Amino acid sequence: MTNPVLGVGIDTARYGHHVSFLDQLQRTASPSFHFKEDAAGYDKLKYSLAALAEKHPNADIRIHLDPAGSYANNLTRYLQNLDIAKVFVSIGRPEANENYRKAIFGKKKADPIESLACARFAISEKPSPAPVFSPEMESLRRCVSTLEAIAKQKTQTVNQLHAILADTFPELAVYVADISSAYCLKLLEKYPTAKRIAAAKLDSILGIAHMREELAKAIHDAAKRSTACVQDTVAELLVQQRVKQIQMMETQHKQLGKTLRIAWESLPDGPYKQLITITGFGIQTAASLVAKVGNIERFESASDLIGYFGCYPEYRDSGTDLQGKAKRRVGWCMAAQGNDLVRRNLYMAAQVAAQHNSAIKALYARQRQLGKEHGAAIGHCMAKLLRIAHSLWKKNQAFDPNHEALQQERYEAAKGKENVVGSRKEVKPHRKGVTTTTPSLPK
Repeated sequence: MTNPVLGVGIDTARYGHHVSFLDQLQRTASPSFHFKEDAAGYDKLKYSLAALAEKHPNADIRIHLDPAGSYANNLTRYLQNLDIAKVFVSIGRPEANENYRKAIFGKKKADPIESLACARFAISEKPSPAPVFSPEMESLRRCVSTLEAIAKQKTQTVNQLHAILADTFPELAVYVADISSAYCLKLLEKYPTAKRIAAAKLDSILGIAHMREELAKAIHDAAKRSTACVQDTVAELLVQQRVKQIQMMETQHKQLGKTLRIAWESLPDGPYKQLITITGFGIQTAASLVAKVGNIERFESASDLIGYFGCYPEYRDSGTDLQGKAKRRVGWCMAAQGNDLVRRNLYMAAQVAAQHNSAIKALYARQRQLGKEHGAAIGHCMAKLLRIAHSLWKKNQAFDPNHEALQQERYEAAKGKENVVGSRKEVKPHRKGVTTTTPSLPK
């Protein structure tokens, strides 16, 4: 006989939270209340939970939180460390929590309603408890979250710079694929508009570090013939401000990279440390993946992990290329979902692995032979890296660069020994037979 379930729902906020208590039949088990984000508020919650446990000694107390950004982190750790038996703490995704609340309560929206919906969800769905992380892992996750925030902020600022350049020098995007590259930022810092670039001496542009002569000439000529409609002082200041913001974020990113290395090296030994052995993975890639996955047991298969980070193709048939021509109708590209930081790091790791990791190098070559563009081929490599990471993490094994070659040798050796069950060699079958092979064949 299963234990009765008590549902506790908490709607979190910056300065305080609201909690509701329901019994097995979804009736009020204890009065709901609002408590502050301080010691007195936490004590009030603790006494209420202890009283509930004492009143229902055989019941499982399932606490489900509706997280408001990072404001639920402190409360979650507090609840996970409570010395109360049979307490299970789970954290819902804000979107899923909102959809559940709408399905039960319609358009009603208030803190008590939100917490009540969470309590009902805890009773009816019995969600899995949130993983408990070590202090070292929490530090790593916090560091990765900060890196992610800076990466998002940089993306927003780069998009703002693109928007301004669309009026001040629209042709630049044709010649420079990444306007956040160091040489392009330096160019825009000195000459923020097409008018200023056109008036500059070519030798001055060539003096910028990593600026190729051919590119400098092309940008200089394009600036002289630019169709830009805005060339005033305000536009120049706006471009220079965005450039300085991006440069500052790059500096912060490098500093955080050093902090991330310290956080990674402080982690206790565990299966996740095997990720750093993968050829192509650096500390930032491994650390961001470990921080966002948390517990690999959440992902039953490698396909689940690939889907979580959006490393699969999807169909698109709209838009134009850099030359202003319509893209081909059949367009397969990487899905636009998943964690931005992990995907960015995986992309860079796949670029390196496609050159130095034999398994990824062979995959990249096959995809290119099939006619896939570079970006699509790298997408397949990213998925392959996640498959390798999932396997090593689950099995607690180091990466073996010769694994694929050994598997292929065994496969070729087994092909020569295969026997058709229930058939004779002198009789040619009219259809494919069932063969027996060694268990070492790859799936």
